[in-house]
Amino acid sequence: MPRIACPNCGARYEIAAEVLGPAGKKVRCVRCGHVWLATPEGEAQASGPSDAPPWPEPRQVRVREPEEEPAAAPAVAATAPPPAPPTARPAASAIGAEPAGLSRAVSANERGTTALLAAWALSLAVLAAAAWGAIAYRAEVIDAWPASQRLYALLGLDG
Repeated sequence: MPRIACPNCGARYEIAAEVLGPAGKKVRCVRCGHVWLATPEGEAQASGPSDAPPWPEPRQVRVREPEEEPAAAPAVAATAPPPAPPTARPAASAIGAEPAGLSRAVSANERGTTALLAAWALSLAVLAAAAWGAIAYRAEVIDAWPASQRLYALLGLDG
């Protein structure tokens, strides 16, 4: 199999001699997209521009020269009233009305806070019950786990 190399980027390819034929074949490099005439002897002849260029042509950008003076802004009519400033307090008819999305977000936040407080209260209740059981049934705990006697003595609960 003859080897051919892209004259543009040097990528090497093996191609069957039957595919090239005696006159050669126009091939396109997979790596860079360059098109050339590959001959069986391995001589590469650069061809003219291919039908599809490997990269798009750069865009032509036209730079405008800056104007000497910017155009004057149109004068504002003096008859137009100034925009009304936003009021600090809502109108009386809108005091009790809240958007539906806002009221749902507030209630979801309140539910989350309530659930968090309930979880803390339950955790503290479990710890308090465990502490009470360890103190109330300390003789049974010491019988089941003799090493705990040192802890009770350290806490002053050995009697």
